[in-house]
Amino acid sequence: MNIKGNIKYISIASVIFLLIYMFVAAIPMESDIYFEPVWTTDTTVPVTTPVTEPADFQVPGIEAFVLGDRFGYFTPDGTILASKPVDGRVSASPTAWAAYGSDATDTQVFFPDGTPKMIVSGSGFVHLDQDRTYLFQPGGGGVSMFAPDGSKIWNREHTAPLTAFNSSPAGTIMGYGDGQLTLVRNDGSAAFSFYPGGSDLAVILGAAISADGTLAACVSGIEPQRFLLIKITGDQYKVIHHENLKGNLRRQTFVDFEENGKFAFFESENGLGIIDCKNLETSHLPLEGQVIASGEYPGDALFIILSKNEKRYTISAVERPNHLVASEHFIADNAFLVQRGKSVYLGTGKNISRIDIRGIK
Repeated sequence: MNIKGNIKYISIASVIFLLIYMFVAAIPMESDIYFEPVWTTDTTVPVTTPVTEPADFQVPGIEAFVLGDRFGYFTPDGTILASKPVDGRVSASPTAWAAYGSDATDTQVFFPDGTPKMIVSGSGFVHLDQDRTYLFQPGGGGVSMFAPDGSKIWNREHTAPLTAFNSSPAGTIMGYGDGQLTLVRNDGSAAFSFYPGGSDLAVILGAAISADGTLAACVSGIEPQRFLLIKITGDQYKVIHHENLKGNLRRQTFVDFEENGKFAFFESENGLGIIDCKNLETSHLPLEGQVIASGEYPGDALFIILSKNEKRYTISAVERPNHLVASEHFIADNAFLVQRGKSVYLGTGKNISRIDIRGIK
């Protein structure tokens, strides 16, 4: 018997539940909110019942994962539908995946079940976001969007490198190293393109567009660094909120909207900013490291934040606007977080766990 190997396996498998225990234990007893572990699964264990038919992947709530040197798909009940080794780079969404090398050209995109979906023509790196497909072109300043049949919908090129990117069903927002911020609708028309300015060094460090396309946000410039919230009405746009941030991050920053567009998140040197997009009130939450992901529960409830400082990750539960309910650290080579309503999927090492949030009214 390989005792050393078994101990290593058991240790890896128990990391998630140890983390959950510490996380749950940090929550005040008087709080109505608590966290319930549902399952943990090892992505490296061979799939005992092979799933090869397209229907096997047409499961409500299917999620893609990229974790360390593997990627694949899992279901809300913890079933691993596919787990493949990563050879080079990979982009995966609930509807498709693509693997490619550093000199990728004419990249094949597959459905989750592995059947061919389309070929993205041209050189560069494929990016998949839900049902949207993009190609980041060599040189850093060009982006193309493709239809499900592989035809090119639009192409945007700029002389400065792309430094911020985000998309939603309503469009695609891009920021560049020279400070330009551009929002492109799905048909390729530009909703706006302008330079926010106001800083000694012009650069867009992070940007996002809301799901309905009525709001955009960005972190712009250095000395000072600023956050802008932009209202979009038809062909008109207006900056409805801006503020100078303390300190200056000199890297890409996290900017995102929650699904219903009521709140926007933005990263600064002092942690995470949270703005109420209706009342234009901003709160700031100190966080350690770089923000990797933010989850959300629709309404005025609770969201989960994952941040990283080298191999030290921090998972935090926050009640709006800025009440830190719980926070815990763990060490891992890689991790991801996805929140779908009251369910949180946390991946670390080779494992994925589902944790349900209870007590939310």
